[in-house]
Amino acid sequence: MSDPYAPPPDAEGAAPLRVLHGRSSATMYGPERSLLLLVPPLAARGVQTQLLAVYRRAPDAPEIHPWIQAARDAGLDAGQVIDPGPFSLGVVRRVARRIGASGADVLHTHDYKTNILGGLAARRPDRSLPWVATVHLHTDTTRRLRVYRTLDLFLLRLADRVVTVSRDQCHMLLRRGVDRRRIALIPTVIDSGAFAARMGDAAASRSALGLPGDAAVITLIGRLTPQKGVEDLLDAARLVCDARPEARFLIAGHGPLREDLEARAAGLGLNGAVRFLGYCADIPPLLAASDIVVLPSRAEGLPLVLLEALAAGRPVVASRVGGIPDVVRDNETGLLVPPNAPDRVADGLLDLLAHPDRAQAMGLAGRSLVRRQFSPEHAARRLAAIYRTVLAERLA
Repeated sequence: MSDPYAPPPDAEGAAPLRVLHGRSSATMYGPERSLLLLVPPLAARGVQTQLLAVYRRAPDAPEIHPWIQAARDAGLDAGQVIDPGPFSLGVVRRVARRIGASGADVLHTHDYKTNILGGLAARRPDRSLPWVATVHLHTDTTRRLRVYRTLDLFLLRLADRVVTVSRDQCHMLLRRGVDRRRIALIPTVIDSGAFAARMGDAAASRSALGLPGDAAVITLIGRLTPQKGVEDLLDAARLVCDARPEARFLIAGHGPLREDLEARAAGLGLNGAVRFLGYCADIPPLLAASDIVVLPSRAEGLPLVLLEALAAGRPVVASRVGGIPDVVRDNETGLLVPPNAPDRVADGLLDLLAHPDRAQAMGLAGRSLVRRQFSPEHAARRLAAIYRTVLAERLA
């Protein structure tokens, strides 16, 4: 298993190659933002990036997937396949045609659905395309996801390389029978300097959000799904507000639980203290307005929002699950708490609110950490080396 913090091999000067990245999602989440950050340093190493979104478009969503639109605006070769249902044979055929027509030297997929669709296409008898798959997160909170997970784990054994974003996922893949020699650990990335430069003034951000200047602002950014543990945050918010009435909670994200969570907040008497902002595309000003970022997840890979929080110099209270401990170092860059423990979340938040100097020191330590270990340049050098290696192995 590769060490993500070892000096990466340098592939500069090698022959150019084309890599097609596939991703299935409804909008621009952390993996999509990370992939766009990797494009320039990959190009510097002779890797041309192509993007393909498998887009299960909601009725009120834009016609073009936001990731694909952002890529096209940046001059990239990017396309999409509309996904009409849970598993459509038409989508299987259209994805296979797109992959075949791309002229790519390597296929790199990034989630259950594109791992399955892309893996099947890459392993067709008439096509021998090197295939790299990244596991950002494995979760099984619904029957459909459990089916996808089972298929995904079976097909991952056929991938030329499996990239994971956390040590926890590496261990899971080893337990599931993936060959240790085919696993590479490459964490999620962030351009910390560019992110911090976009934050702007904290007072202006608070004013734009209608927040009192003296409020203690605690923010959660993520999809409103069971995995994120937002119910636990609301229970913790009730405890925090009892002790610190000036506390305000911002919840940025959309998802199927929104109505239930809003009802839960109202039932807890939190209507004046908790605000549901919906999906927020512009994260830096939101973090500028925040004092603490919280993520009481029940399952995670290595969420980009935590890297963004630390790049913004904000301390974090988060669950000790998945790849979170890889970036939230307990009592150094934030506080780790058990999952499903709202009282512990509340204790962590109140601790940081009571000790602002300690909270500020954690934020500064986090900013230094992400600058050193989670840069796009570092990951791009490792990925370029992987692409060239799997291509050479396939051609040998």
